[in-house]
Amino acid sequence: MNPYIRVDNRLVHGQIIATWMPHLRLQRFVVAGDGVPANTLQTTMFRMAIPGEVELDALTIADAGRFLARRQYGEQKTMVLLESVQDAVRLFAEAPFGHLNLGNVHHGPGRQAVTDAVYLGPEDYTALGQLARRGVRVEVRSLPSETPIDLTAKLR
Repeated sequence: MNPYIRVDNRLVHGQIIATWMPHLRLQRFVVAGDGVPANTLQTTMFRMAIPGEVELDALTIADAGRFLARRQYGEQKTMVLLESVQDAVRLFAEAPFGHLNLGNVHHGPGRQAVTDAVYLGPEDYTALGQLARRGVRVEVRSLPSETPIDLTAKLR
C-alpha cells in the first residue's frame, strides 16, 4: 500500500486515532513539517496518543520526502500527516504521490469553506491545481465514513 497522504493542521488527534487508524489498519505515522521535529513536547504527545505498536516518525518535509522516496516504511501501512497544502506541494517535489486527502484545513483570511472542516484560499487552490495537473487525485474527507468530495476536475 502506498502511504496515505493527508493535510490536517491538527496532525495526530482523536479523529485520526479513532477512525482513520482502524479504517486503514495503520502501522506507522509520518508527521511532517519543518517545525515538527524540533517541537519535542508535541512529538511526545503524539507518541503517547498512539498505540505502542504503531510507529511514529517526526520529520521535516525534506526528510519525509527522502523517507518516502526510499520507501523506508517498507510494507507498513503508513499515513503521512501534513500541516498545510503548501507542505503537500513541497513533499510531492521530493516524493511524488497519486492521492491527497484534505481532512482539516482551518479557516483564515481569504479562505472559504469547502466543508465544515476544510477552508481553502486562492493560494491553496493554486497549489492544489499544480498537484492535480501532475496527476494527483485531490479529495476532501474528514472521516472515513464520509463520502469524499473529489476536487480534481475543478482544479485542473
